[in-house]
Amino acid sequence: MKIGIIGAGAAGLMCASLLNKKHEVVLFDKNSTAGKKLLLTGGGRCNLTNLVEVDEFLESVKQNSEFFLSALQEFVPKDAVDFFNKIGIETQVENNSRVFPKIGRATDVRDALQKAALEKGAEFRFESSIINIEKIDKNFALTVLCLKTHKKSIHQFDVVIMATGGMSYPITGSTGDGYIFASKFGHRVIPTRPALCGLQLQNPTRVHGSTITCGIAVVDGNFNHITKKETGEMMFTKNGISGPVIFRTTSNFKQKNISSYFLQIDFVPHYTKNEIEEKLSTLIKENPKDKIFYVFRKFVPQAVANWLVEISGISKTKSCANFTFAEKQKFFSTIKDAHVKIKDFDSIETATITRGGIDVVDINSSNMQSKLIKNLFFIGEILDIDALSGGFNLQIAFSTAATCANWLSQL
Repeated sequence: MKIGIIGAGAAGLMCASLLNKKHEVVLFDKNSTAGKKLLLTGGGRCNLTNLVEVDEFLESVKQNSEFFLSALQEFVPKDAVDFFNKIGIETQVENNSRVFPKIGRATDVRDALQKAALEKGAEFRFESSIINIEKIDKNFALTVLCLKTHKKSIHQFDVVIMATGGMSYPITGSTGDGYIFASKFGHRVIPTRPALCGLQLQNPTRVHGSTITCGIAVVDGNFNHITKKETGEMMFTKNGISGPVIFRTTSNFKQKNISSYFLQIDFVPHYTKNEIEEKLSTLIKENPKDKIFYVFRKFVPQAVANWLVEISGISKTKSCANFTFAEKQKFFSTIKDAHVKIKDFDSIETATITRGGIDVVDINSSNMQSKLIKNLFFIGEILDIDALSGGFNLQIAFSTAATCANWLSQL
Protein backbone atom coordinates (compact mmCIF):
# COMPACT_ATOMS: atom_id res chain seq x y z
CA MET A 1 0.00 0.00 0.00
CA LYS A 2 1.31 3.45 -0.95
CA ILE A 3 0.91 5.98 1.87
CA GLY A 4 1.56 9.71 1.53
CA ILE A 5 2.09 11.69 4.73
CA ILE A 6 1.79 15.46 4.36
CA GLY A 7 3.94 17.04 7.06
CA ALA A 8 7.14 15.75 8.68
CA GLY A 9 6.52 17.22 12.11
CA ALA A 10 5.98 15.37 15.38
CA ALA A 11 2.83 13.54 14.25
CA GLY A 12 4.07 12.73 10.76
CA LEU A 13 7.43 11.43 12.01
CA MET A 14 5.84 9.27 14.70
CA CYS A 15 3.36 7.82 12.23
CA ALA A 16 6.08 6.93 9.72
CA SER A 17 8.16 5.37 12.51
CA LEU A 18 5.31 3.06 13.54
CA LEU A 19 3.86 2.05 10.17
CA ASN A 20 4.45 -1.51 9.01
CA LYS A 21 7.52 -1.90 6.79
CA LYS A 22 5.42 -3.58 4.10
CA HIS A 23 3.86 -0.21 3.20
CA GLU A 24 5.51 2.25 0.82
CA VAL A 25 5.61 5.54 2.76
CA VAL A 26 6.56 9.02 1.50
CA LEU A 27 6.62 12.13 3.73
CA PHE A 28 6.32 15.57 2.15
CA ASP A 29 7.38 18.75 3.93
CA LYS A 30 7.81 22.37 2.82
CA ASN A 31 10.89 22.79 5.01
CA SER A 32 14.42 21.69 4.19
CA THR A 33 14.52 19.49 7.33
CA ALA A 34 12.03 17.53 9.43
CA GLY A 35 10.46 18.53 12.74
CA LYS A 36 11.05 22.27 12.58
CA LYS A 37 8.37 23.09 15.16
CA LEU A 38 9.40 20.11 17.29
CA LEU A 39 12.72 21.86 17.86
CA LEU A 40 10.93 24.72 19.64
CA THR A 41 9.11 22.58 22.21
CA GLY A 42 10.07 22.71 25.86
CA GLY A 43 12.33 25.68 25.24
CA GLY A 44 14.40 23.61 22.82
CA ARG A 45 14.64 20.71 25.28
CA CYS A 46 11.54 18.92 23.94
CA ASN A 47 8.98 18.10 26.65
CA LEU A 48 8.06 14.71 25.19
CA THR A 49 5.03 13.80 27.29
CA ASN A 50 3.56 13.82 30.79
CA LEU A 51 3.27 10.73 32.99
CA VAL A 52 0.16 11.67 34.96
CA GLU A 53 -2.69 9.13 35.08
CA VAL A 54 -5.14 9.01 32.17
CA ASP A 55 -7.93 10.84 34.05
CA GLU A 56 -5.60 13.67 35.05
CA PHE A 57 -4.16 13.79 31.54
CA LEU A 58 -7.63 14.25 30.06
CA GLU A 59 -8.32 17.11 32.49
CA SER A 60 -5.43 18.94 30.83
CA VAL A 61 -6.91 18.40 27.35
CA LYS A 62 -9.06 21.49 26.91
CA GLN A 63 -10.69 20.70 23.58
CA ASN A 64 -12.44 17.42 22.66
CA SER A 65 -10.93 15.29 25.41
CA GLU A 66 -13.71 12.68 25.01
CA PHE A 67 -12.74 12.15 21.38
CA PHE A 68 -9.06 11.90 22.28
CA LEU A 69 -9.57 9.22 24.97
CA SER A 70 -9.52 6.36 22.45
CA ALA A 71 -6.20 7.48 20.96
CA LEU A 72 -4.69 8.05 24.41
CA GLN A 73 -5.62 4.52 25.47
CA GLU A 74 -4.09 3.19 22.25
CA PHE A 75 -0.76 4.90 22.96
CA VAL A 76 -0.39 6.09 26.55
CA PRO A 77 2.47 8.33 27.79
CA LYS A 78 4.36 5.26 29.07
CA ASP A 79 4.22 3.85 25.52
CA ALA A 80 5.78 7.08 24.25
CA VAL A 81 8.58 6.86 26.83
CA ASP A 82 9.23 3.20 25.93
CA PHE A 83 9.25 4.07 22.23
CA PHE A 84 11.81 6.85 22.66
CA ASN A 85 14.00 4.70 24.90
CA LYS A 86 13.89 2.02 22.20
CA ILE A 87 15.08 4.40 19.45
CA GLY A 88 17.96 5.66 21.59
CA ILE A 89 16.51 8.62 23.49
CA GLU A 90 17.01 8.19 27.23
CA THR A 91 14.41 10.10 29.22
CA GLN A 92 14.04 11.64 32.64
CA VAL A 93 10.98 12.72 34.61
CA GLU A 94 11.06 16.24 35.99
CA ASN A 95 8.67 18.28 38.12
CA ASN A 96 4.93 17.94 37.46
CA SER A 97 5.52 14.54 35.79
CA ARG A 98 6.99 16.13 32.65
CA VAL A 99 9.25 13.88 30.57
CA PHE A 100 12.34 15.25 28.80
CA PRO A 101 15.22 13.62 26.92
CA LYS A 102 18.06 13.13 29.38
CA ILE A 103 20.52 14.81 27.04
CA GLY A 104 18.14 17.78 26.84
CA ARG A 105 18.15 18.52 23.10
CA ALA A 106 15.12 18.57 20.81
CA THR A 107 17.41 18.03 17.79
CA ASP A 108 18.30 14.56 19.10
CA VAL A 109 14.61 13.68 19.34
CA ARG A 110 13.98 14.87 15.78
CA ASP A 111 17.00 12.99 14.44
CA ALA A 112 16.01 9.77 16.24
CA LEU A 113 12.46 9.94 14.90
CA GLN A 114 13.68 10.57 11.37
CA LYS A 115 16.15 7.68 11.63
CA ALA A 116 13.38 5.38 12.91
CA ALA A 117 11.17 6.36 9.95
CA LEU A 118 14.01 5.78 7.48
CA GLU A 119 14.67 2.35 9.00
CA LYS A 120 11.03 1.51 8.30
CA GLY A 121 11.68 2.36 4.65
CA ALA A 122 10.05 5.80 4.62
CA GLU A 123 11.18 8.30 2.00
CA PHE A 124 11.42 12.04 2.72
CA ARG A 125 10.67 14.73 0.15
CA PHE A 126 11.75 18.07 1.63
CA GLU A 127 11.12 21.51 0.13
CA SER A 128 7.98 20.01 -1.36
CA SER A 129 4.69 21.90 -1.14
CA ILE A 130 1.40 20.09 -1.79
CA ILE A 131 -0.67 22.45 -3.94
CA ASN A 132 -3.58 20.15 -4.77
CA ILE A 133 -5.14 16.85 -3.74
CA GLU A 134 -7.72 14.99 -5.82
CA LYS A 135 -9.52 11.71 -5.26
CA ILE A 136 -9.47 9.73 -8.50
CA ASP A 137 -11.40 6.48 -8.17
CA LYS A 138 -9.80 4.75 -5.16
CA ASN A 139 -6.55 6.71 -5.25
CA PHE A 140 -5.39 10.17 -4.25
CA ALA A 141 -3.43 12.33 -6.69
CA LEU A 142 -1.08 14.82 -5.00
CA THR A 143 0.26 17.73 -7.02
CA VAL A 144 3.65 18.59 -5.55
CA LEU A 145 5.60 21.78 -6.16
CA CYS A 146 9.34 21.46 -5.62
CA LEU A 147 10.33 24.71 -3.91
CA LYS A 148 13.90 24.32 -5.11
CA THR A 149 13.30 23.81 -8.84
CA HIS A 150 9.73 25.21 -9.02
CA LYS A 151 8.73 22.12 -11.00
CA LYS A 152 5.41 20.35 -10.43
CA SER A 153 4.86 16.62 -10.29
CA ILE A 154 1.89 14.36 -9.57
CA HIS A 155 2.12 11.42 -7.16
CA GLN A 156 -0.56 8.79 -6.55
CA PHE A 157 -1.26 7.14 -3.20
CA ASP A 158 -3.75 4.65 -1.79
CA VAL A 159 -3.78 6.49 1.54
CA VAL A 160 -3.17 10.12 2.49
CA ILE A 161 -2.40 11.19 6.07
CA MET A 162 -2.75 14.88 6.83
CA ALA A 163 -0.17 15.90 9.47
CA THR A 164 0.17 19.53 8.42
CA GLY A 165 -0.21 21.09 11.87
CA GLY A 166 -2.26 24.15 12.76
CA MET A 167 -1.71 27.88 12.26
CA SER A 168 0.72 28.69 15.08
CA TYR A 169 4.36 29.50 14.27
CA PRO A 170 3.87 29.68 10.46
CA ILE A 171 7.64 30.16 10.05
CA THR A 172 7.88 26.43 10.81
CA GLY A 173 5.63 25.60 7.85
CA SER A 174 2.27 25.46 9.67
CA THR A 175 0.26 27.77 7.43
CA GLY A 176 -3.17 26.12 7.45
CA ASP A 177 -2.83 24.27 4.12
CA GLY A 178 -4.40 21.16 5.62
CA TYR A 179 -7.61 23.05 6.43
CA ILE A 180 -8.01 24.03 2.77
CA PHE A 181 -7.59 20.44 1.57
CA ALA A 182 -9.93 19.11 4.27
CA SER A 183 -12.62 21.64 3.35
CA LYS A 184 -12.35 20.53 -0.27
CA PHE A 185 -13.30 17.01 0.84
CA GLY A 186 -16.31 18.27 2.82
CA HIS A 187 -14.75 18.50 6.28
CA ARG A 188 -15.84 21.30 8.58
CA VAL A 189 -13.02 23.42 9.97
CA ILE A 190 -13.66 24.93 13.41
CA PRO A 191 -12.47 28.59 13.29
CA THR A 192 -8.96 28.83 14.67
CA ARG A 193 -7.49 31.09 17.34
CA PRO A 194 -4.28 31.17 19.36
CA ALA A 195 -3.98 29.02 22.48
CA LEU A 196 -1.19 28.79 25.07
CA CYS A 197 -0.46 32.41 24.22
CA GLY A 198 -0.10 35.85 25.77
CA LEU A 199 -2.74 38.58 25.92
CA GLN A 200 -2.74 42.11 24.56
CA LEU A 201 -4.16 44.75 26.92
CA GLN A 202 -6.34 47.69 25.90
CA ASN A 203 -3.91 49.97 27.74
CA PRO A 204 -0.46 48.34 27.72
CA THR A 205 1.79 48.98 30.70
CA ARG A 206 5.24 50.56 30.60
CA VAL A 207 6.79 47.81 32.70
CA HIS A 208 7.50 45.13 30.07
CA GLY A 209 10.11 42.65 31.13
CA SER A 210 8.96 42.52 34.77
CA THR A 211 7.69 39.23 36.21
CA ILE A 212 5.51 38.56 39.22
CA THR A 213 3.55 35.67 40.71
CA CYS A 214 -0.17 36.46 40.41
CA GLY A 215 -3.63 35.02 40.67
CA ILE A 216 -5.38 35.39 37.28
CA ALA A 217 -8.91 34.91 35.94
CA VAL A 218 -10.91 36.13 32.95
CA VAL A 219 -14.15 37.89 33.97
CA ASP A 220 -17.00 39.49 32.05
CA GLY A 221 -18.31 43.06 32.30
CA ASN A 222 -20.22 42.15 35.47
CA PHE A 223 -17.05 40.58 36.91
CA ASN A 224 -18.46 37.04 36.72
CA HIS A 225 -15.70 34.46 36.37
CA ILE A 226 -15.34 33.00 32.88
CA THR A 227 -12.25 30.99 33.81
CA LYS A 228 -11.22 29.65 37.18
CA LYS A 229 -8.50 31.49 39.08
CA GLU A 230 -4.99 30.30 38.24
CA THR A 231 -1.86 31.19 40.18
CA GLY A 232 1.58 31.38 38.64
CA GLU A 233 4.24 33.52 37.03
CA MET A 234 3.10 36.42 34.84
CA MET A 235 5.39 38.52 32.65
CA PHE A 236 4.67 42.00 31.32
CA THR A 237 5.28 42.38 27.58
CA LYS A 238 5.36 45.37 25.24
CA ASN A 239 1.67 45.00 24.36
CA GLY A 240 0.29 43.16 27.38
CA ILE A 241 1.09 40.12 29.48
CA SER A 242 2.39 36.60 29.03
CA GLY A 243 3.92 33.77 31.05
CA PRO A 244 2.82 30.31 32.26
CA VAL A 245 -0.26 31.48 34.19
CA ILE A 246 -1.51 33.46 31.16
CA PHE A 247 -0.92 30.46 28.88
CA ARG A 248 -3.08 28.28 31.14
CA THR A 249 -5.75 30.97 31.28
CA THR A 250 -5.96 31.38 27.50
CA SER A 251 -6.29 27.60 27.11
CA ASN A 252 -9.03 27.41 29.75
CA PHE A 253 -10.93 30.22 27.98
CA LYS A 254 -13.46 28.51 25.68
CA GLN A 255 -14.78 31.38 23.56
CA LYS A 256 -13.20 32.43 20.25
CA ASN A 257 -13.20 36.19 21.00
CA ILE A 258 -11.72 37.57 24.22
CA SER A 259 -11.83 41.30 23.44
CA SER A 260 -15.00 42.02 25.46
CA TYR A 261 -13.57 40.58 28.68
CA PHE A 262 -11.42 41.74 31.59
CA LEU A 263 -8.47 40.18 33.34
CA GLN A 264 -8.82 40.01 37.10
CA ILE A 265 -5.39 40.12 38.76
CA ASP A 266 -4.48 39.32 42.34
CA PHE A 267 -0.93 40.68 42.71
CA VAL A 268 -0.48 39.17 46.17
CA PRO A 269 -2.12 35.71 46.06
CA HIS A 270 -0.09 34.63 49.10
CA TYR A 271 -1.76 37.36 51.26
CA THR A 272 -5.34 37.38 52.56
CA LYS A 273 -7.16 40.72 52.69
CA ASN A 274 -6.89 40.73 56.50
CA GLU A 275 -3.13 40.21 56.28
CA ILE A 276 -2.84 43.12 53.82
CA GLU A 277 -4.90 45.36 56.13
CA GLU A 278 -2.66 44.47 59.08
CA LYS A 279 0.52 45.11 57.08
CA LEU A 280 -0.85 48.41 55.74
CA SER A 281 -1.72 49.56 59.29
CA THR A 282 1.81 48.73 60.42
CA LEU A 283 3.34 50.57 57.45
CA ILE A 284 1.25 53.68 58.15
CA LYS A 285 2.32 53.70 61.80
CA GLU A 286 6.00 53.10 61.07
CA ASN A 287 6.33 55.29 57.94
CA PRO A 288 3.51 57.86 58.03
CA LYS A 289 5.21 60.14 55.47
CA ASP A 290 5.65 57.45 52.81
CA LYS A 291 3.83 58.06 49.53
CA ILE A 292 1.57 55.46 47.91
CA PHE A 293 4.37 54.15 45.65
CA TYR A 294 6.41 53.02 48.68
CA VAL A 295 3.39 51.25 50.13
CA PHE A 296 2.83 49.29 46.91
CA ARG A 297 6.59 48.65 46.76
CA LYS A 298 6.38 46.70 50.03
CA PHE A 299 4.23 44.13 48.20
CA VAL A 300 5.36 44.06 44.55
CA PRO A 301 8.47 44.81 42.40
CA GLN A 302 9.33 48.46 41.79
CA ALA A 303 8.26 48.63 38.13
CA VAL A 304 4.92 46.98 38.93
CA ALA A 305 4.41 49.32 41.89
CA ASN A 306 4.67 52.33 39.56
CA TRP A 307 1.94 50.90 37.32
CA LEU A 308 -0.33 50.06 40.27
CA VAL A 309 -0.09 53.66 41.48
CA GLU A 310 -1.35 54.79 38.07
CA ILE A 311 -4.34 52.43 37.93
CA SER A 312 -5.27 52.90 41.60
CA GLY A 313 -6.32 56.52 41.11
CA ILE A 314 -4.69 57.49 44.43
CA SER A 315 -2.70 60.74 44.33
CA LYS A 316 1.04 60.08 44.00
CA THR A 317 1.82 62.91 46.42
CA LYS A 318 -0.43 61.88 49.29
CA SER A 319 1.34 60.45 52.33
CA CYS A 320 -0.07 57.21 53.67
CA ALA A 321 -0.88 58.76 57.06
CA ASN A 322 -3.54 60.82 55.27
CA PHE A 323 -5.19 57.97 53.41
CA THR A 324 -8.98 58.19 53.54
CA PHE A 325 -11.12 55.09 54.01
CA ALA A 326 -12.01 55.21 50.30
CA GLU A 327 -8.33 55.39 49.32
CA LYS A 328 -7.52 52.39 51.50
CA GLN A 329 -10.29 50.47 49.72
CA LYS A 330 -8.80 51.51 46.36
CA PHE A 331 -5.43 50.21 47.53
CA PHE A 332 -6.94 46.85 48.54
CA SER A 333 -8.89 46.46 45.31
CA THR A 334 -5.90 47.44 43.15
CA ILE A 335 -3.43 45.04 44.72
CA LYS A 336 -5.85 42.17 45.36
CA ASP A 337 -8.60 42.56 42.75
CA ALA A 338 -7.39 44.69 39.81
CA HIS A 339 -9.36 44.60 36.56
CA VAL A 340 -7.72 45.44 33.23
CA LYS A 341 -9.41 45.41 29.83
CA ILE A 342 -8.24 42.75 27.39
CA LYS A 343 -7.72 43.84 23.80
CA ASP A 344 -7.08 40.45 22.18
CA PHE A 345 -5.02 37.29 22.18
CA ASP A 346 -1.43 37.64 21.08
CA SER A 347 -0.89 36.87 17.39
CA ILE A 348 -1.27 33.25 16.32
CA GLU A 349 2.18 33.63 14.76
CA THR A 350 3.66 33.50 18.27
CA ALA A 351 1.15 31.14 19.92
CA THR A 352 2.38 27.77 21.11
CA ILE A 353 -0.57 25.88 19.62
CA THR A 354 -3.79 26.36 17.65
CA ARG A 355 -7.31 26.13 19.07
CA GLY A 356 -9.76 24.94 16.40
CA GLY A 357 -9.12 22.90 13.26
CA ILE A 358 -10.70 19.81 11.74
CA ASP A 359 -14.03 19.07 13.42
CA VAL A 360 -13.59 15.69 15.12
CA VAL A 361 -17.30 14.87 14.57
CA ASP A 362 -16.33 13.59 11.10
CA ILE A 363 -13.24 11.67 12.26
CA ASN A 364 -13.25 8.06 13.47
CA SER A 365 -11.54 8.14 16.88
CA SER A 366 -10.48 4.49 16.63
CA ASN A 367 -8.16 5.07 13.65
CA MET A 368 -8.20 8.85 12.81
CA GLN A 369 -9.82 8.11 9.43
CA SER A 370 -12.25 10.51 7.81
CA LYS A 371 -15.87 9.41 8.00
CA LEU A 372 -16.45 11.26 4.73
CA ILE A 373 -13.55 10.09 2.55
CA LYS A 374 -12.17 6.56 2.78
CA ASN A 375 -8.38 6.29 3.31
CA LEU A 376 -8.00 9.95 4.28
CA PHE A 377 -6.57 10.38 7.80
CA PHE A 378 -5.89 13.34 10.10
CA ILE A 379 -3.34 13.35 12.93
CA GLY A 380 -1.75 15.89 15.26
CA GLU A 381 -2.43 19.61 15.62
CA ILE A 382 -4.58 19.83 12.47
CA LEU A 383 -7.36 18.28 14.58
CA ASP A 384 -9.47 20.40 16.93
CA ILE A 385 -7.75 19.00 20.02
CA ASP A 386 -5.44 20.99 22.30
CA ALA A 387 -4.17 20.91 25.85
CA LEU A 388 -2.22 22.78 28.51
CA SER A 389 1.57 22.98 28.36
CA GLY A 390 3.63 20.28 30.03
CA GLY A 391 4.05 17.61 27.32
CA PHE A 392 0.34 17.09 26.73
CA ASN A 393 0.21 18.49 23.19
CA LEU A 394 3.11 16.40 21.92
CA GLN A 395 1.42 13.33 23.39
CA ILE A 396 -1.73 14.26 21.43
CA ALA A 397 0.41 14.26 18.27
CA PHE A 398 2.04 10.93 19.18
CA SER A 399 -1.19 9.18 20.24
CA THR A 400 -3.20 10.20 17.19
CA ALA A 401 -0.27 9.22 14.95
CA ALA A 402 0.11 5.84 16.66
CA THR A 403 -3.63 5.14 16.47
CA CYS A 404 -3.54 5.78 12.73
CA ALA A 405 -0.31 3.84 12.12
CA ASN A 406 -1.34 0.81 14.19
CA TRP A 407 -4.64 0.49 12.32
CA LEU A 408 -3.02 0.85 8.87
CA SER A 409 -0.29 -1.63 9.79
CA GLN A 410 -2.92 -4.34 10.17
CA LEU A 411 -4.08 -3.96 6.54
